[in-house]
Order: sequence, then C-alpha cells, then structure tokens
Amino acid sequence: MILHSKILGSGSPILVFHGLFGNGENWNSFAKKFDKNYQIHLIDIRNHGKSFFSEKMDYDVISKDILNYISYYDLDNPILLGHSMGGRAVMKFSIKYPLIPKKIIIVDISPNAYRNADQENLIHVLKKVNFDTIKTRKDLDAFLKPWIPDVEMRLFFSKCTHRQKDGKLGFHFFLFGIEKNYDCLIRQKIGKGLYNGPSLFLRGENSDYLLPKDYDSILNLFPKAEIITVKKSKHWIHVDNPLDFHRKINFFLKKT
Repeated sequence: MILHSKILGSGSPILVFHGLFGNGENWNSFAKKFDKNYQIHLIDIRNHGKSFFSEKMDYDVISKDILNYISYYDLDNPILLGHSMGGRAVMKFSIKYPLIPKKIIIVDISPNAYRNADQENLIHVLKKVNFDTIKTRKDLDAFLKPWIPDVEMRLFFSKCTHRQKDGKLGFHFFLFGIEKNYDCLIRQKIGKGLYNGPSLFLRGENSDYLLPKDYDSILNLFPKAEIITVKKSKHWIHVDNPLDFHRKINFFLKKT
C-alpha cells in the first residue's frame, strides 16, 4: 500500500511528514510558499489522514512506507522534511537509507527518547470522545476544554476530524494504532546509523522538544547537521513564526 499524499508544484521533490495526530493538510501553507520552485508532497503517515490504518507502526515500518512511496513515484534523491514524529521518521529513514535523501530538514525534535506525560494524557482524553453525542467541532471543543486548556491545541484536534461515510464526525487518525505503538514512536531513541548528507535541525526558541543537551546525539548521527533556533516560536515553529521558518529553510535549500 502507498501512503496518501497531496502533491503541489513542480521541480525537485520535497517530501513533508507531519507530527503525531496530524496529517499532510497541516502543511498547506508551507506548500504554497515553496511550490513555485519545488514539487511538494504532503504525505499522510500510516494511521493518519487518508493513509491506511494498521496496528503496526514503528519507525522501521514507516521507513519502508517512505521507501515504497519514493519508488512508486520514481523520485530521484528527494529532500525530506519532518516535524516532531515526522522528523523522527525522517531521521530513521535517512540513517537506514543514507544514499536516498538529498537533504533532510528536522523540525523541533531530536533522536533521543521522550517521556511526555501531557501527550500520554492526551491519548486517554481522546479515547473518551464519543462521536455518537459529539456531532460538531464546536461540541468537540466544549468536551475537550476541561482537559485541554490550550485553545490552539483544541483547534488542532478539531481540524483533525472529518465526516465519515455514516455522516458522523470522527478523528482523522487511528487512535488505537497510535496508542499501541506509542512507546516505540516516542520513548525509544533513534540510533544505529549515519547520514552524512546536509541536515538542518530547527528548534523552537520556547520549545522543550529539542534542547542544547540533545546536540551531541544529533551530531553523532548527522555529522553535517546545522542546528538553528527560530525565535518567537514553540513546538509548531511553522505556525508560530512562519516568516523566519521559511527564510531559514529557503537559505538551506539554496546552499550547494
């Protein structure tokens, strides 16, 4: 099976991989900024968006999905960009298949293991959602508000819903598959390999997902990595400060 994608523009291919619970549509603004010079592939990782659902979802399996996608579309040395979980997927793929990516861009994540209690609690909250009674995104927002005070986070989950064939609202991700594989996606370190190509790691100034203590782990796997802080941003750098985010990526892409 081939991952679902939305393809925009023409030129050298850039494959974009979203974070946990998200989908390729989250990156439409990025695509519109770069599709004049590049062919942008907004890809839904398995168990997300319109891609297939599966109970298997570790980074070796996801890497094979990416390899199959590149082969299916006959892409020659694409550039890979990944945010959060998508960034970890790109890291794993590039150290498994180091001759394939032309360049990689990792957005606010490191190869180290994480223990994020807030994210783990989110899964428990999402399992409580009953779309038999929650019929609109406004209903969902009201239901989530006591557990998720952050307005932007609730808006994100509202956007990650869709109308199913039976007309009911539903999440645009396979929660069971994500929960079952959460440990290997988040709590295990990415390692055992080397990607010696050009690598850009962007960290949010006010984010705790990628910190200076992670730099050695990054450079051990990606010795040519540039690690740059984007001011006035948290974990979703592309949303918080798109101007600087796009500027730094554009500069990196144009470097020979």
